[in-house]
Amino acid sequence: MIPSLKTKRLTLRPLSISDQDAMVDIIMSDMDVMYWLPYSDAVSTIEGQQEVALGYITDFIKPWNELGFGVWAICIRDTKLGTLGSFIGYCGFLPEQIKGAGPEIAYAMGKSWWGKGLVTEALTACLDWIFIKPEVICVQAVTDMENIASRRVMEKIGMIHEKDVDLYDSVAKGNGLLPFYSIKREFYLRKRET
Repeated sequence: MIPSLKTKRLTLRPLSISDQDAMVDIIMSDMDVMYWLPYSDAVSTIEGQQEVALGYITDFIKPWNELGFGVWAICIRDTKLGTLGSFIGYCGFLPEQIKGAGPEIAYAMGKSWWGKGLVTEALTACLDWIFIKPEVICVQAVTDMENIASRRVMEKIGMIHEKDVDLYDSVAKGNGLLPFYSIKREFYLRKRET
C-alpha cells in the first residue's frame, strides 16, 4: 500500500490515472514548467499534453509495486495556498539511472506555487520517508545546468553537486552534461537532528 505523507502545508498522496487532467492543467500546459521537464517538445497540443501526462503518471506509479517507492501527488493542505486537496505538482523517487547511485528524485510544481518553499517542504518529507528503508543508503538527482532554482532546492535539502553526467541522452540532445547531486542517508539523518 502506498502511504500518504503530511507536512505543515502539503499532503503527498498516491498518484492515480484520475490525476491526468490536473497534471495537464498544472504541469503539461504550462511551457514555463515544461521547459525543464522531459518530453517538453511533445506538449504543444492538448492531445500531446494528455499523452505525456498519462505517461508520467504511469511511470510514476509503476515503481511502487516493483521497488517499494515511487512518486506522489503534491496537494494543498493549508487553505492559504488554495483549495484544500488541490493537485499542485508531484515529487518522489524513480528507479536509479546510475548504478549504485540510489533512487532518483523527481519533482515539478505548478508555477503559481514557485518561490514559497513548497518543493523543499515536499522533498524533505520524501527523504524522511525513504531513508527509513535500510536498503536505501543514497538518493540522487539531476537537473539542467541552467535550472538554478532546481539546483538551489537540491542544495537546501542537503544534496551535494558531485559531478556532471550525460544522462537521458542529454549531450546527444544538445543539452550538454547535467549536474548530478546526491545525498547519503547518514549525512541526511545527521543534518535533520541538528
